[in-house]
Amino acid sequence: MFNRTELGAPVTKGPVLHHPHVGSALRALGLTPGSTPTLSEWQTFLTHLDSQCVGADQSHRDLLDVERERSSYENLFCNSPIPMIQQDYTLIEGWMDELRKQSVTSVREYLGVDLEAVRAVVPMIHIVEANPAAVKAVGLSHEELIGPIDPRIVNAGALEGWLTQLDAVWNKVPIARAAFTGATAQGFTYDAESILAAPVVEGLPDYSRSVFTVIDVTDHRNAERRMQEMVAEKDRFVASVSHEVRTPLTAILGFAALLDDADTVEWLTEEERRSMISSISSHAHEVSNLIEDLLVVARAELRQVEVALKRVDVVEAVSRTLEAGGAYTEGVTFTATEPVYASCDSVRLGQILRNLLTNAERYGGTHVSVEVEGLGDRVLVTVADDGPGLPKSEWEWIFEAYHRAHATPGLPGSVGIGLTISRQLAELMGGELKYRHVEGNSVFSLTLPTD
Repeated sequence: MFNRTELGAPVTKGPVLHHPHVGSALRALGLTPGSTPTLSEWQTFLTHLDSQCVGADQSHRDLLDVERERSSYENLFCNSPIPMIQQDYTLIEGWMDELRKQSVTSVREYLGVDLEAVRAVVPMIHIVEANPAAVKAVGLSHEELIGPIDPRIVNAGALEGWLTQLDAVWNKVPIARAAFTGATAQGFTYDAESILAAPVVEGLPDYSRSVFTVIDVTDHRNAERRMQEMVAEKDRFVASVSHEVRTPLTAILGFAALLDDADTVEWLTEEERRSMISSISSHAHEVSNLIEDLLVVARAELRQVEVALKRVDVVEAVSRTLEAGGAYTEGVTFTATEPVYASCDSVRLGQILRNLLTNAERYGGTHVSVEVEGLGDRVLVTVADDGPGLPKSEWEWIFEAYHRAHATPGLPGSVGIGLTISRQLAELMGGELKYRHVEGNSVFSLTLPTD
């Protein structure tokens, strides 16, 4: 900066002397333009000037760092997909100071759960700035959002969230979290979680520049609720399985014990013995069928269910199912005799028919019918009953696992997997299974391909 060979020369006038750091160095030495410093004074002058320049460079770097941080914060604030609002609680803090003078010890206890009291207080919170995501979440324009908080967005579900904010300011807590049900100015609600963060200055939070962040967790909460519902459904499922297995097993064990008792057998007529044996067989089939359904459910979850497609006479398959007997076959009307062929797995078709007929027995009317019809490249099998039916909103819901639309007094609760399994098996065979309620009848329609 200076030519040190010129040391000892008089201090001359020039643009450099007008530089603030040079002038400061000269004044520190008591020198003025035109004076002739000694070598020692020149060295002191240069050292002082170097110190001034180093300080100026550091100040410049500090300013750049501050500018970078400000720019980074602004970019984060403005472009964040998460709603962020800068809020000023200065008026609230003044109001709280007055409460303390009145010997109030807790703002939460003071406000209680009075929604209107909270609505009266929150306009003292001023919104200084809001990012686009916050504008969208609140449902007000940017201009409407800036300023005192609009009481319209203070709903009953968010009461705990507002109390948490106010409690944090009261207790000088720099960070406060809350979970609540948020609401837009238009009244639309959503599940939310929030964080109120205030910068700490000299050991105390500065609530005049706090940032309130809101996260919409509706999807997450819905998933949690659905998980809880599934756990409850699983519990009901286990209870139903236990009941459905226990009921036929009780009958099997009871009749078997009677037939095994020599003294009792002597007093039984042939007809009674045959009836007991028939009941044992029927209940054993019921347990076997339930176990088969459970196995299909387990394999379906592992994607291990297989079907063996063959050319099958559907009329004959229906006849075999009805001839196998069981409570679900009693009084069923089926008159078809001519063969109708479909490409399917005869065992799985029988399983579908059994589930549909069992469903009709449990929840249907007194008249149950089965029809088979060839429709070109498809075969239609319908199982209908004159029961009360279901509202259209549940036509698809009943095919969900563990769902039971209703229960019939006096009959054991269904496990709730029969219709789910039946639809899965139908689709594996290239077909469809649907439900509808038309002309006073509940109708399950199974379509299968012919080839």
